[in-house]
Amino acid sequence: MKRIRALTFATYYLLIIAVAIFGARMLVIFLNLTSCGGKTLAHLLFLPLLLHPQLFRNSRNSHMKFREYSNGKIIAYVLNMDKATARLKDVMTGISRLGLPFERISAIDGSLLSKKYIESIADMETYKKYFRMLPEVGTIGCALSHEKAWRKFLESDNEFAVIFEDDACFAPHELYETINSLVRKKNLWDVVGFELNHHGHPLKIASLPNGKFLAAYLTDVRHASCYLINRSAARKLLEKFYPIKMPVDHYYTAFWEFNFKFAGVEPRIVKQKSQPSQIKSSSDLVLKSTICAANVIYKIQRAVLQLMYGFFYFLLGNSYGEE
Repeated sequence: MKRIRALTFATYYLLIIAVAIFGARMLVIFLNLTSCGGKTLAHLLFLPLLLHPQLFRNSRNSHMKFREYSNGKIIAYVLNMDKATARLKDVMTGISRLGLPFERISAIDGSLLSKKYIESIADMETYKKYFRMLPEVGTIGCALSHEKAWRKFLESDNEFAVIFEDDACFAPHELYETINSLVRKKNLWDVVGFELNHHGHPLKIASLPNGKFLAAYLTDVRHASCYLINRSAARKLLEKFYPIKMPVDHYYTAFWEFNFKFAGVEPRIVKQKSQPSQIKSSSDLVLKSTICAANVIYKIQRAVLQLMYGFFYFLLGNSYGEE
């Protein structure tokens, strides 16, 4: 196992060095840099790739203490705005059939948050650098709603939580059998995404009922409409939550930052309903600059870390064997 770990990280560092050199040379060609100073600057722009990206600072609430694991109980939390009664009725039709205790979390309506408050909890400059846009109020409200659910979970005596947004669509029996199987394989994961977008290039870690399998991902996957989480992962997500630097689905899937195991279920068993978004608000927030080095470097860093840590997780997961 130690040899696999050493080989994986050696490959990781060789790969990021190659990406840094290739990226710098492409930048030189793209910008037609001919001077020695210009070429040096282009290479310096990719220097952060050689370091582990410290994207998050510790939360102002990192001193909080929570209860430890108890008796393995599991609970469902449903994120729902007070005004979205129709959405709640739709999603509860499925959740009520899962046989799990559940609790509604009154989701944060970002449109009711003041600009001053948002600026006090979000790192606006870093957000702009990474995403070339200002955070939408709905995106901030969504992130705060998930944080609220994580805190509620850790204040309970439950070992696992399934967190639903109110636009999740699923077959209750299929999800029930999958959750039961995952709880029996709890050493293989910390967070399992049931509703994800992008292909992700999944690698099988373990078999699940109905022809499904637990998967590690080599490329980016996102979305947070439905996922299973344990207490350890929830605690780690809360410790670095503030200041908000990205949408919550970018945040909780950056598992290399938190040293936890993020997986998904393939083929996917939860979908997001097609209905008007409560997050998207205005395209005017998108910045019109043509190129941003910080944005490019962030994307490359994330892609390289996802690939290498995803592959290492795959090797680690398979070393346990099927249960």
